[in-house]
Amino acid sequence: MRETRWNDASFQSELESRIWTSSSVVRRYLHRLASGDENCDWLTYVESRHLAPSLASALVLGCGGGWLERALAGRGRFRSIIACDFAADSVARARDEAAAAGFPGIDYRVVDLEHEALGGPYDAVFANDVLHHISNLEDLYERILQSLAPEGKFIFSEYVGPNRFQFSDQRMDLVNRYLRLLPDRLRHDPSRGSATTKKERPDADQVVREDPTEAVRSEEVVPLVRRYFRTEKEYPYGGSLLNPLLSDIIVNFCEDVPEDVRLLEVLCGAEDRLIRSGQLEPDFVIFVGARP
Repeated sequence: MRETRWNDASFQSELESRIWTSSSVVRRYLHRLASGDENCDWLTYVESRHLAPSLASALVLGCGGGWLERALAGRGRFRSIIACDFAADSVARARDEAAAAGFPGIDYRVVDLEHEALGGPYDAVFANDVLHHISNLEDLYERILQSLAPEGKFIFSEYVGPNRFQFSDQRMDLVNRYLRLLPDRLRHDPSRGSATTKKERPDADQVVREDPTEAVRSEEVVPLVRRYFRTEKEYPYGGSLLNPLLSDIIVNFCEDVPEDVRLLEVLCGAEDRLIRSGQLEPDFVIFVGARP
């Protein structure tokens, strides 16, 4: 099921349109969290702050649609970039996208991150929204460690919240408090054909049926990586209110409508205040690590 799901281009396209980060308003908020500048995304900032101007090689884990390696290639920092994913059709599409964008030199490979060798040595290993799908994190971290050059960096942006999205009652109460502030037109759920009156905690068994790897050990991504790598920097990346609140209904917000933009800005500000006050923990994090 997992391979069919992640090889399905229509599934991935629909997912991208309905996730909380599909809004440019939300992305600008996340950029500020990572870099302090709404026009500077996390990858650009981390590259400029933590990597040398010229390096030999990079590895991108779980490349999916391929945006990350294309961004790396566009800046010319690395002489060699390898990108891999377990889903062969996704790898083929990413290869075609890279060629169309003028980056035919990216080396694409089909690799199962649960157990296959990664090669190396690499000056940097990148991951984006893939580690929370890994069951054997300890083994993967060990293989990443072995694949790094002596001064290499391991960099990721990840969901690190509750396993299987089993948010607390307190979290769901906060989510629904903000949901009630939205007009009906912005609470419309396309999959149900009606306005969402209450956000429910995802059913864990349903999450497993749809994808057994989804958020399988997300809570352990950061605690374990700290055991294997020396932490250079961790950047909290929000999501604890906006992810459960805006998923699916984000498609209703029109960024040509000032009221919609203002509401998104208010929600971003609310999440930031809740996290800063300690009422919520960030569910996403950007990590930069090196060999111990």
